[in-house]
Amino acid sequence: MPAPGSPTRKRKQKLPSGMEHIRCNGGVRIGNGDYPPEYGLDLFVIKVNNRFERIAVLKSRTINRSCSMSAFYADDNAQYKSAIDNFLFQLQFTDGPQPLIAQSRSIKGDGVMGVWQGISMQASASSGLRYAVYTPLFLPNGQAYFGAKFPSEGLYETDTRVPAELYRRDWGFYSYSNGKGVLKMPYGELPLRMEGKTLIITANNTDHKFYQLPSVNGAKFNGTYIMTEAYGKIPSITFSADGKFSDNGAIRVLTHEYNDCINPGLTPGSGSYTVQDYTITFNYNDGRKIKIAFLGTEYDINNQSPAVLRMSNNEDPMTRR
Repeated sequence: MPAPGSPTRKRKQKLPSGMEHIRCNGGVRIGNGDYPPEYGLDLFVIKVNNRFERIAVLKSRTINRSCSMSAFYADDNAQYKSAIDNFLFQLQFTDGPQPLIAQSRSIKGDGVMGVWQGISMQASASSGLRYAVYTPLFLPNGQAYFGAKFPSEGLYETDTRVPAELYRRDWGFYSYSNGKGVLKMPYGELPLRMEGKTLIITANNTDHKFYQLPSVNGAKFNGTYIMTEAYGKIPSITFSADGKFSDNGAIRVLTHEYNDCINPGLTPGSGSYTVQDYTITFNYNDGRKIKIAFLGTEYDINNQSPAVLRMSNNEDPMTRR
């Protein structure tokens, strides 16, 4: 006997293929008795030509007995949520349109393609306009990211068409030719131009300078790094130049998970690491896989033991011990 909860509804949008869709979520109870088990329910409806295709995602809700008896849906785990979102937004139908946007397999290219960093104006409901660090991204498929927070898991193995659907304000498209172009965002068009090796983006009638970040592919680290005190201890992590790591609380902080009960880095561990596409991937010996943004700010790839390493899209500093 299903008992629907209070559904939330998102406005009609379009998939990368151009097909219209809408997504709602709520909850149901399934079973007998006064308090049958509760499940989360997402409904994904897509318009394909003159029909509607419907996909329901039923999510278990379990109680974490080691975490104050708190209850969580399966997709509160970031890896499950990512898998579900990728499945839904990558859907294609034999009689449907082909994708309007190709998936970018690389972030390298000429002109403005790549990752940049600088200062721009950010609109805030509480404080109005203020300066913030922005990390623009320009991809070969014409997509562009222009936001104050770089994707938390970096770019490795990421289909950028999916976060562009989930966080539409920060994603758009660009055109560029002969040193000039336009960044087309949902809130307006921003002129851009190159002056030497400096990218200039005009936002709020003000020119803002951005500098291209070098590739960090294949980076290796060597040494033990500590962070400021968190959770009653000094988090640390040890890297070796052969691609191994041993974590003692640092990754728990670097994930910036709002709730420790679902933080994949909560438990210390060890394993191997790789760096690709501004992402450091930690492959734990116990099977966990955690990806964290690594922009390489102030990092020299030829120095495996710098005094400071900055990781995560918050660029948290870790000091060599």
